Amino acid sequence: MKRRDFLMTASMATLASALGEEFKCKEPLRVAVVGLGRKGIDILSNLFCYKANGLIQVDVIAACDISRERLAVAHHIPERYSREGDIKAEERKCSFYDDYKKLLNEVGGRLDGVFICTPDFCHCEQALAFMQHGISVYCELPLAETADSASKMLLAAQKTSIGLFCPIGIDGKPQYKYGRSKLIGELKLLGDIVALQSSRVLTVRRVRDTNEQIQEFNRNSRISDSDLATFYKYGYASKHEYRRWWQYRKFGLGIPLTLTLEQMAFLLDFAESRPSSVIVAGDVQNNLSHVPAIRILDFAHGGKKLVAQATIMKNKTNNPCYGIDSVLGQTGAIHFSQSRTKTIVENSCFGEDGEWYARLGTSDSWGKAEAEGLLGHVADKTDLEMFDEMDILQHDHKGTPEQIKKLEDEHKRFAGNRHAWYLPENVENQEALRQSLSVVRFVKALENHNLTCETARRAFEAQVVTEGIEKAQNNDGRFVYSPSMFKCVY
Repeated sequence: MKRRDFLMTASMATLASALGEEFKCKEPLRVAVVGLGRKGIDILSNLFCYKANGLIQVDVIAACDISRERLAVAHHIPERYSREGDIKAEERKCSFYDDYKKLLNEVGGRLDGVFICTPDFCHCEQALAFMQHGISVYCELPLAETADSASKMLLAAQKTSIGLFCPIGIDGKPQYKYGRSKLIGELKLLGDIVALQSSRVLTVRRVRDTNEQIQEFNRNSRISDSDLATFYKYGYASKHEYRRWWQYRKFGLGIPLTLTLEQMAFLLDFAESRPSSVIVAGDVQNNLSHVPAIRILDFAHGGKKLVAQATIMKNKTNNPCYGIDSVLGQTGAIHFSQSRTKTIVENSCFGEDGEWYARLGTSDSWGKAEAEGLLGHVADKTDLEMFDEMDILQHDHKGTPEQIKKLEDEHKRFAGNRHAWYLPENVENQEALRQSLSVVRFVKALENHNLTCETARRAFEAQVVTEGIEKAQNNDGRFVYSPSMFKCVY
């Protein structure tokens, strides 16, 4: 057994023990995985691994991909997680297909659920086909390549009473759950929420290859001519289009818009409402010279106006942070890091002039939270500087050199009186298992017959806002939302 597999198996055994009987299914469910790219292979591996460790009772009876190369890789997965005899031979029998329609015709009548991990433009057609056969669907984010297609999926799920699950990123991250339910909700450490911020760092090479790189890829790719003929059948015009489909808007949202979708899911979730309008500046999808791209959203939150800002920045520094989501309150802030161990809670206050200031002393609630171990150890200075660097980077394209220098000086002064902590370690340690949680939650909801479309509805609303942003980039930079845009959401 490889070291990675051993560590994963050990982690799953620990999680199964911690979760206890709550996450153990009584009867095995039958599921299939459609799409065996990176995400599909991960889910297929997870399903067999979790079953071997007793976390879930599910039989993967079929898997599908149009690539013979990926099918060959997937063939070895059932054996990899059953060498110790944890899964009997008849229980790890999995049929492989190169066409999801053939899979549906042959084993659809036996399926309880399906994991759809294909490119974005395939999601709607495949999800509708499985739902029409009474099969619940787990669909990777985004739901589809357009909001219109996503709405068709939601309406079909409503009409057939079939569950549609979409793993929104913040749902599977325990730091978000702990920060929101414990620190913001129960302890009210932040006071009234006054602003939300979301930042993502984007490297140029992740957006689109140059024409020379595309030509070189097509020349040097090891994809066979027979496989290429199959790819043509499904709408791919070249090897590059198949392998790097996410770089093409006709196949999906693309990385910049997918990052925007993740940001909108966070903002809508914490604002607990839909935006009334969005102001857009910059276009990371087509013209990288305009980054950072900034979106200002207006929300009504608890009867008060709440302003949210989402920023996507060019990676011109050595900053290792992939992204930060911040909730800013009158008496404190939480900076949720995409990095597993870097989420920071700080005791800051929001001044009347709209600026942030360090609090010179901690309030009783903050002191109590620290004394009871509800906050982790004191945050490292370098991590605080990382957040400051992100803030300065956001302003870099908007201010004069004098304004940028003033902002840098303010951050240095601010850092001197700063009170900040990480989250408790027992919360952050669960982050390593977040990929398992979405799969387990889907299987558990199937077993209990209580799978709904709530996650899919939230993903759809985030996509409506994301598409509005995309359209605004090509117009006057402002987009106003009306209730009719969300009419398919129930």
